[in-house]
Amino acid sequence: MTAQFDLAALPHIPVGKPELLFGVRMVEDPRDHHWHGTMPSGLWTRGLDGTPSSAALGVLVDDTLGVAGAAHQPEGRFAVTTELSVDYVAPPPCDGSVITSESEVVSAHGRGALVTGTARDAVGRTLAVMSLRSRYIPLLPEVAAGAWAQPEPSPGDPADADASRHDSLLSVLGATLYADDEHVRVRVPPNIRLTNGSGVLHGGIALAASQLAASYRLPAHEGMAIASTRIAYLRQLEITGDIDFVARVVHGGRTFRVIEVTAHGPGGQPCTLATVTGYTTQAR
Repeated sequence: MTAQFDLAALPHIPVGKPELLFGVRMVEDPRDHHWHGTMPSGLWTRGLDGTPSSAALGVLVDDTLGVAGAAHQPEGRFAVTTELSVDYVAPPPCDGSVITSESEVVSAHGRGALVTGTARDAVGRTLAVMSLRSRYIPLLPEVAAGAWAQPEPSPGDPADADASRHDSLLSVLGATLYADDEHVRVRVPPNIRLTNGSGVLHGGIALAASQLAASYRLPAHEGMAIASTRIAYLRQLEITGDIDFVARVVHGGRTFRVIEVTAHGPGGQPCTLATVTGYTTQAR
């Protein structure tokens, strides 16, 4: 008989500020060295139109894949995500139940890694299938010093601040939405709670904000839902000022749409580029 194995009893890796905010926890299964993540859902997983939004999976997805790739980084090197792809199967819950994730390293070598994974709801329904490519770069001094393992509350924030205090993902990010006939802009203000160990915007936050911007052009009342997101990380997103995620429609069909979202940091340069697709949820 195979003994039951309790992943929750294993020690979790140290978490950073976004992980504390979203309640994300990561653990490695010693049986197969797969990485597993958990994150509680809640009203905060709702998107712009008040319905559950796949954008809420951003930090969980990025962490689940990124930690697995980082586990194979050579000595003196540091893993950075260059591409992240997610195909969505169903929207996440918003009832407080726990969302789980798992990742597996497909390939790892001296230059980088390819990792795949899935996210599921509490009853085992698949929510997303994802993959990540990372590159191993020279270790950054601030990461070598272990700053990421010592999360501290943001100045002015309550020590126990978390996503469950909010009623939407936009509120969790402290973001503002602007829209006109041509563009949609989600503006994320500087907030240390949204940064990774290097002090720049967490990749999962960039994924979430990109999808929020795109979702304005994929509203549920028109029968649309996000099907996939492919995001490329071009350069770091500094938080010295507002970060704008600007969405434009590349193809605006009735049953299939393509939205491009570019994130511009305080310096004005493009830092991430996401392609988001949406389909109608019912046949027409």
